[in-house]
Amino acid sequence: MYSGESLYDGESQSLPHYLGLFGKLHRFRGLAPHKPILLLAVLDEVERGNIPTNLIELTPELVASFRAYWRTLVLEKGFVERIANPFRFLVQDGFWTLVRDGIAVPTAELGDNPTLRQLTTEIDGAQLAPDLWNLLRDETSRNALRAHLLKTYFGISAADLAISLPANPLEDAIERLKLEAQAKFRTNVVKETANETGYYLRHSLFPRVVKSLYLDSCAVCDLNVKTDTGSGLVDAAHILPFHLFHNDDPRNGLALCKNHHWGFDAGWYSFDSQRRVIVSSRLQNWLGFVSVNAPLRPTTDPDCAPALNALEWHRTHVFKR
Repeated sequence: MYSGESLYDGESQSLPHYLGLFGKLHRFRGLAPHKPILLLAVLDEVERGNIPTNLIELTPELVASFRAYWRTLVLEKGFVERIANPFRFLVQDGFWTLVRDGIAVPTAELGDNPTLRQLTTEIDGAQLAPDLWNLLRDETSRNALRAHLLKTYFGISAADLAISLPANPLEDAIERLKLEAQAKFRTNVVKETANETGYYLRHSLFPRVVKSLYLDSCAVCDLNVKTDTGSGLVDAAHILPFHLFHNDDPRNGLALCKNHHWGFDAGWYSFDSQRRVIVSSRLQNWLGFVSVNAPLRPTTDPDCAPALNALEWHRTHVFKR
């Protein structure tokens, strides 16, 4: 757990000091856009209230904001969209420290090319110099830092950028994921290395998207039970198992309560080509658990209904005939 204690003992610095540091970031080959884009994303997520304390975590919100800036600002094909590298290498610039349990993490432990998975498991996040954090909490200072980053590295103003940048990058990423469901569904393995940032964001959003498609209710029994903290008894289940396919297409998902999630993964029931329940002849005393021929609950977006070839794979490889 992050202790909240500062790792910095130097003198407090002013806005001009950090405008200077932001204007001369150490960048790969002097051209890489990753660091300024990450800082722009941090500024925005502080403004949105998604970074409430001086601990910057690799959340879906931050990654979505990074992706939105990348799509808008990076036009050259020579750079790979990766948030892990700037997150690790901003330590070179004098105001960013990686921490675990409130203690600075030596960057040598992370190597020179860390993965997102590595960063999210081996560190808690990054801590800013306290005086910089105080500046980020002030709207005028945030606007000045944002404008300086945009002008220095991209030659654009915040007003011009606002025309093409989504107002809510996370919601935009969710809608993009749903729109992808209009393409042909393929039962192929999705490779993490193809686009690590996009892969991470899709996997983070999969549960949220799938459960929303079924209004947080089980697609088999309509159970919708939540606690006062917002957690519930309904999971986002993968039809093609994630450990085999890494496929986070919404059409590879079903919202299932704990019992029906377990039974589906175990192969005790499946769905036919009409998306109706079929039950294994090996399952005993199943009345009350599932109903033969009962239809799947429809999705709120018909384009995101479970893919028939994914269900066919489940019938062939998981269902206990």
